[in-house]
Amino acid sequence: MAPDLFFLLYRSTARRPLDGDTVADILLASLRNNPRNGLTGFLHVERDCFLQYIEGPREPLLRTAARIRKDRRHKDFLLLAEGTIDDRFFPDWDMGQIASENLPTDGLLAERTWLRPDPDIDPLPLIRAFAVHANRQNGLEISETA
Repeated sequence: MAPDLFFLLYRSTARRPLDGDTVADILLASLRNNPRNGLTGFLHVERDCFLQYIEGPREPLLRTAARIRKDRRHKDFLLLAEGTIDDRFFPDWDMGQIASENLPTDGLLAERTWLRPDPDIDPLPLIRAFAVHANRQNGLEISETA
């Protein structure tokens, strides 16, 4: 068990229609900054909404979240969940992208509950489902109940 692992999951809306360059810039900044802060996670972009999950030590995670909240590329920052975890869901992803066209067409991820105007989600099953899907896309298999 890793000491003091925290996580947060948020959704926000892009101020302008998103293009590949904007998403690539966000991912590159994360890949540059997250390793030195001990942060891992994923970014999912769909319908001009960002869904981002970040995990790691509390203080660097909170500083990163504060910086993200101020980013002018998005608005309507909505914290969906935060808390502690025993182990990382994305230990090898400084910041991975999970493309919407690769999501399954059935099950929890297909429901897109995070896109609802007033989402009422159970975050850990959703995060676990993204982790399972991401690992399958990379040729790995992990249990959804792990």
